[in-house]
Amino acid sequence: MKNLSTINRIKFQYLSLASLLTFSELVSAHVGSLPNVGFGYGFQHPLFGLDHFLVMLGLGLWASMQKHRFAKRSMVLFLLFMSAGAELGLIGFRFAMIETAILVSLLSVGIILSVGIVKIPKVLALMSISIFAITHGLAHAYEIPLAASGYAYIVGIVSGTAVLLAFGWLMGRLAQRINAAGLIRTYGAITGLIGIWLLFAA
Repeated sequence: MKNLSTINRIKFQYLSLASLLTFSELVSAHVGSLPNVGFGYGFQHPLFGLDHFLVMLGLGLWASMQKHRFAKRSMVLFLLFMSAGAELGLIGFRFAMIETAILVSLLSVGIILSVGIVKIPKVLALMSISIFAITHGLAHAYEIPLAASGYAYIVGIVSGTAVLLAFGWLMGRLAQRINAAGLIRTYGAITGLIGIWLLFAA
């Protein structure tokens, strides 16, 4: 059993590494780095922006440690508020501290996962998720190409984000099933360190 557990952990590590290499680049998303199309640009934006990618995947991992009903509610809430934030950004709402807000969400997710904070008061958790979602939605909207359809773009970013949240949830469930939950803490620590690096690099 011990050898089987070790093999499962190794498989999980390789699977996670392959997934990260497939879906992410070690740079933040910038205008002009992706095809200037509506849905396609929106779908790829969360996947190829390191800050967005880490937060969405991290929230999925955190959700995997919650009761199923609350986890589903949290992820749906994130998608709804992110859509609202994107809508606000498209109609001209501007927030000067958006990059700082994104990095705060990155650091928060990193700390929560690395320390292993699973039980958070539901009201506080839902409020934090809503705020993080709005800021990420605004950031996505600021990156939209002028020629792209706003509605198609929003559908794209919601779809891409849903993929990341679901993938994080699945990876988290798998990690717990093979007794490799410590890898979630490792992910959190890496996320927090990257957040600090981006904060000082900005």
